[in-house]
Amino acid sequence: MNIAEEIFQRCVPDAVAVVEKGASHTYRELDALSRKIAGDLVAKNPARSPIRIGLRCRDGYQYIAFALGILRAHACFVPIPPEISDAEQKTLPETLHLQAILTEVAGPSMYSYEPIRGEVPAWQHEFELLNPALIRFSSGTTGKSKGVLLSHETLIERIQAANAGLKISAKDRVLWVLGMSHHFAVSILLYLWHGATIVLPESNLAGDILEAAKTHSATVFYAAPFHYILLTAGQDKIDWPSLRLAVSTTASLPEDIAKSFAKASGIHPAQALGIIEVGLPFINSNEAEKRPSSMGKAQTAFEVLLMNGDETPCELGETGELFIKGPGIFDAYIDPWKKRSDLLKNGVWFSTGDLAYEDADGHYYLQGRIKSVINVGGMKFFPEEVEKVLCLHDSVREARVVSRQHPHFGSIPVAEVVATSAIRAVELLSLCKRHLARYKIPAEIVFVESIPQTPSGKILRR
Repeated sequence: MNIAEEIFQRCVPDAVAVVEKGASHTYRELDALSRKIAGDLVAKNPARSPIRIGLRCRDGYQYIAFALGILRAHACFVPIPPEISDAEQKTLPETLHLQAILTEVAGPSMYSYEPIRGEVPAWQHEFELLNPALIRFSSGTTGKSKGVLLSHETLIERIQAANAGLKISAKDRVLWVLGMSHHFAVSILLYLWHGATIVLPESNLAGDILEAAKTHSATVFYAAPFHYILLTAGQDKIDWPSLRLAVSTTASLPEDIAKSFAKASGIHPAQALGIIEVGLPFINSNEAEKRPSSMGKAQTAFEVLLMNGDETPCELGETGELFIKGPGIFDAYIDPWKKRSDLLKNGVWFSTGDLAYEDADGHYYLQGRIKSVINVGGMKFFPEEVEKVLCLHDSVREARVVSRQHPHFGSIPVAEVVATSAIRAVELLSLCKRHLARYKIPAEIVFVESIPQTPSGKILRR
């Protein structure tokens, strides 16, 4: 089984696969280019063993062709995000035991190929038996990432399960604004599997996004809250009549932004929860207007369990740790090597590390990460709750709340704020006092130029 080969067996060759800089590339063209790349890579690895090939490339048509070429060469595709630090660029190949790196270059050759010699890891044989397709680092919101391995079979299970809510078809034209190094399995591969067209705007500026949407009659918008904030800034009307589905992922979409986008466009954006180890278990595609802050019900292929710290099931409305069971769960962690069967609770349940609750109608609401909970003298709360209040102020663009050790209370909350105009800390504290319990009010507010984020756009927690 090879997911890339399956994509080209399913597609209509003359249908448009990718639109970039005004140029349309058909599935036939994508097939030919990725096949050529695969042939080159097979010639460099005649043993046809599934080696791990890192990819350094700008987002675009060639990125997709290179990735599919790596997969068609029976190699394992490893995205190397362009924004990671120089130190990470050096350590990532060693951590994942990469055997080669493919780098995009200008000119007819299109790419360079750098073989890497190193020790064969102890888990190499187990790795090969899994029919490996993709390794990606998790977002690392707490500063610790893991290499997540997905096989070809797992990828196919995952995109089939995800599309129950997305309902992507060959008629769709997906306006794409996220980073391909972080969003590929339940997005780019899913769109291609269903024969859709991927539309790439000139930039992520609001004007270019809307121009591409209008020119190419985009039907689906899959984006981060940042993009919805850009599109609604000063916009009373968003002229996008072809839009049928707007999805917000990577972080919670502020309710006021969701309502502003809906008012301007006529489409209520659906919150979605994507997890690299699981896929897309939640998407609020049916109740986005009524419950804009919910991530919806679990998709039909998944079962959900909320557990207390003592491993007893939560009561309705009670917040607990989110466990998920279903198809497409990852095959192994790379660093250190751990197979799926060794990590799942009772052999089937994956612990997401997220805290959530369920309402009476079966809709779920994400509260935060277990590791990010702040404990003030035994009273616990989520930093997201305080951040949401701080962002109610018109002059606050972003906020991050972290805990600081305290000799008497154990920890206290401290807020970091990015302001768009002059504002005093006392104003924000007054706002918090009106909306929050006393123990949740930040002990200090620090104004900063930016908030650290993971490469996929989530707030980086300490």
